[in-house]
Amino acid sequence: MMTTINEMHQIFNLQKTQYDRAQPMTYEERVTVLNQIEALIRDNISELITALQADFGQRDPLQIVSADLTGPLATIAYIKKHLRKWILPAKQRSGLMALTGTKQYVYNEPLGVVGIMSPFNAPIDLALDPAVEAIAAGNRVMVKISEYTPKTAALVQKLSQQYLNEKNFAVVTGEADIAAQFSALDWDKLVFTGGSETGKKVLSAVAPNLTPVVLELGGKNPAVVLPDANKQMTAAKIARSRSGNSGQICLDTDYVLLPTDQLDEYVRLITAQLAQAFPTYINNSEYSAIINDRSYDRILRMLTEARQRGTRLITINPNNELVPDVKRRLIPLTLAINPDRDLQIARNEIFGPILSIFTYDSLDEAIAFINSHEKPLAMYLFGRSSRHLNQIISQTSSGGVDINELSLHAGSHSMGFGGVGYSGMGRYKGGKTGFETFSNQKSVYKQGVLAKYTTRLMVPIHNKRNEKLLKRMLGL
Repeated sequence: MMTTINEMHQIFNLQKTQYDRAQPMTYEERVTVLNQIEALIRDNISELITALQADFGQRDPLQIVSADLTGPLATIAYIKKHLRKWILPAKQRSGLMALTGTKQYVYNEPLGVVGIMSPFNAPIDLALDPAVEAIAAGNRVMVKISEYTPKTAALVQKLSQQYLNEKNFAVVTGEADIAAQFSALDWDKLVFTGGSETGKKVLSAVAPNLTPVVLELGGKNPAVVLPDANKQMTAAKIARSRSGNSGQICLDTDYVLLPTDQLDEYVRLITAQLAQAFPTYINNSEYSAIINDRSYDRILRMLTEARQRGTRLITINPNNELVPDVKRRLIPLTLAINPDRDLQIARNEIFGPILSIFTYDSLDEAIAFINSHEKPLAMYLFGRSSRHLNQIISQTSSGGVDINELSLHAGSHSMGFGGVGYSGMGRYKGGKTGFETFSNQKSVYKQGVLAKYTTRLMVPIHNKRNEKLLKRMLGL
């Protein structure tokens, strides 16, 4: 049953009322809520898988477990190991001033009530991962799951009502009108994961309340293949990664930059990898369907435009099945070789099973190509030369980088995850990074024995002693 706008406001007001600046959630209370979310997942794995498969029509259950269920569980386990320490005031270095008794601390205090909007491609993970970090920081949380996965959203809402108290954690469901109202509430922080154009609308919605936001927006993620890269490994990782969830992953490789003289060999290797991984698409639970008719039609329009412009397209369909299949919303991976720069597949995030391949003759040319696009969420580098790898990293900008790997930086518990520029703002995940994202890091300065002397630098300030002191400070 979909949430009404009135019900959403009631839950929001309840959580706002429960947030008490004078009495933030204790360590024990936070751990209790984390344990409840963990139980929600562990007790209902089969039901969650079934709901997501129903929303997609065809999707591998193990991929669902990997993409949607393991992340929050790993984050909860990591947080519970470290939370007691994170809650304590963090003493900061005071330098030589420590000799005078000066002390500096940072207190991580809760922000209040956090809203989270998760997308269809990983609706559970991208709802619960930031949620558990926000709860660890002592906040109340309300989640809006994408209307593109209504069965999953309804199930998570039902389970949250069984396992948790909505004063701490609640899920709302509904169409675009609910999403618009949700983003406009007076949150203490809002997390949105989705497309960059929708991200602009979210920013407009939060502006009247000056709501701080974390936006994870994806983008055109490049994979740069150096001449000395391991060809078999590189082709296997790029091909199989791009086929995961049929390319409906914000961290997926959107396009590849290859040395010109290696193009034919990589096309052969990628084609062979996909033929081995997916000899068939029809009724193959390991190959994901496109989420809905709207997305299916959008991807086909991209391919039609490219075909009409004479782009070399290579559809990897080893059994010559009747795909694309509109009924099942299945589209096989298609390689687009050096498409014109003004085509949709070259300009826009594809978010589907199309892999554009561009060739380069010099590394400077490849770097210039990357920098001609908006800053991506991730960049993937394949090769051995440290000099060339470091050159690309230092001369481009992206949310994160993986070397000879794909997407794993997003799962680190020692680094934050997020975008930059058009691909997003703010960071979460990464253990303490996420905890701090959902905290107010309040600075506390305690003066020592110099307390009785600092009035000398207050107005009226003009005297010879202060004049000499300030001149020395300026190096005059």
